[in-house]
Amino acid sequence: MSTSSLLFRLAAITSLLFFGCEAEAPFAEGTFGHDLDILNAVEDIQVLQSGQSLVAVSGALQGRVFTSSADGLEGPSFGWFKRTAFKDGSFKKHYSGLGGEDRMWFGPQFGKYSVFFPPGAKDTDEEMRMAPDLDTLNFTVTKQTDQEIVSSGQLRIGNFQGYTFTLAAERKVSILDRPTIEGQLDITLSDKIKQVGFATQTTIENAGNAAWEKETGLLSIWILGCMVPSDSALAIIPFKGDMDTVTNYFTPLDGSRVKIKDSTVYYRADANYLNKIGILPEHTLPVFGSYSPELNLLTIVQFSFTNDSLYVNSQRVKQDDPYRGDVINVFNDGVTPTAGPFGPFYELETSSAAKPLLPGESMYHLSRTYHFTGPEAALEKIAQAVLNVSLRDRARF
Repeated sequence: MSTSSLLFRLAAITSLLFFGCEAEAPFAEGTFGHDLDILNAVEDIQVLQSGQSLVAVSGALQGRVFTSSADGLEGPSFGWFKRTAFKDGSFKKHYSGLGGEDRMWFGPQFGKYSVFFPPGAKDTDEEMRMAPDLDTLNFTVTKQTDQEIVSSGQLRIGNFQGYTFTLAAERKVSILDRPTIEGQLDITLSDKIKQVGFATQTTIENAGNAAWEKETGLLSIWILGCMVPSDSALAIIPFKGDMDTVTNYFTPLDGSRVKIKDSTVYYRADANYLNKIGILPEHTLPVFGSYSPELNLLTIVQFSFTNDSLYVNSQRVKQDDPYRGDVINVFNDGVTPTAGPFGPFYELETSSAAKPLLPGESMYHLSRTYHFTGPEAALEKIAQAVLNVSLRDRARF
């Protein structure tokens, strides 16, 4: 364990011992310090640090980033995770529902090659299952510093066709300092802005003896980030080409929840209506984000995108092409008769292309998440430079 990680853990534990219970701990609910007290139930929880920027990650729990802060222990905690599971210890039995700002899953979720339904199952919420290895397998940490952690493991993932993928997966999580963030986004940050950024690189290798082929199903690397919602939060997705609709999932969608204007999709991220939208590859730009005026928070996600030909289709409806799917998805939490709420949270999601891999071949997906807090005028400059939108002129709901 790194020195800084140990110091953060000791500070949190000492506060609990001194005050006697979590409710009397010095960190207010909603802060990074408060969440770190909860996450200390994870034996290998590590805090990556760059100045006041903090990122809480577990290598053993498959390189999962739980939450982050732009302002030290007392700063707001940006990620949503299932806090009750850490308080009662149930997180040790099932990883799939823990949430976190960046976690590794695999697609497709629905369709003939789904990895969420065993052969013969109905595609209902009640019969959906997580692959056991993705739900319970601990990874081995192979590298650990104050700025980076790398972990890996071997998994078996079955699909609806009865095909089983044997794969070696590696997750590298790195915190990004302020100059690196400015360089990656080609911006200059105001001294009024506080920031945190981290990158995850997920690599999978065909560790089996047979080639992965379209006819038996392929995998995508699916990266999901659970974020704290607010009443006026909007997901903001710039796109290319002519697009007058988005891929829609689960529930009806109207203009009260999504608007397309000036080559940008605006989608309500208030966690009050269970729904998901998607962007197809021909319209994808490798950057999107969200803005919460209540929290003075601008979030940017930047990711690797090569515009390949195969992207898994995860729509529940009848599919014309199982390899014509989305690259970007945004999930909004809520309630339906058979599911939800899960958080509350909203999710910023990206998927890699699906690739036929020979034994020993690999593929990867890179995702970077940035959070910026500060006055709207300073956030406005970032939004214009990176997303090509004005926060002041954004679609109003």
